[in-house]
Amino acid sequence: MAVDEARADALATDVVHTLKALTSMRQHMPRPADGVEHAAYPLLFTLATEPLRVSALAERVGSDVSTVSRQVSQLLTSGLVQKRPDPDDRRAQLVQLSDSGQALIESTRARRATYFQYLLRDWDADDVDTFGELLARFRASVLDVRAQMATDPQVIHDLTKKEKK
Repeated sequence: MAVDEARADALATDVVHTLKALTSMRQHMPRPADGVEHAAYPLLFTLATEPLRVSALAERVGSDVSTVSRQVSQLLTSGLVQKRPDPDDRRAQLVQLSDSGQALIESTRARRATYFQYLLRDWDADDVDTFGELLARFRASVLDVRAQMATDPQVIHDLTKKEKK
């Protein structure tokens, strides 16, 4: 292991505290729309990059297909997404943002950027860039481990199992 246990423990504690702080601030963060459940927001932002099948969308957001299917139905009803035939398989459907969904994402991103400018108001640009690079690297590590666990759930269990003496 490249990181010793004390450093890993200190970082884990910092990550947990950061997640708790972010969770406590969630109610103040800009949201795309009233009436859209909080868990559906990642779908909108994921669909902003490309249209996807419900199964691929579920995989990207780390949720099960039935949950994402229900959320997509809500987003269809609200007019934020639409379905179209998959050009690779006409029997399948792709979900994509509607024009109003795209406009909503753009305005949400602008409001979110303003919010983060305020949160980081006493940071210099180099620190923000470094933090962004390290955060992206950390996220990639998390996603890599998630992919490993999908193929071999025992891998993390074996790593974290310690004998108490």
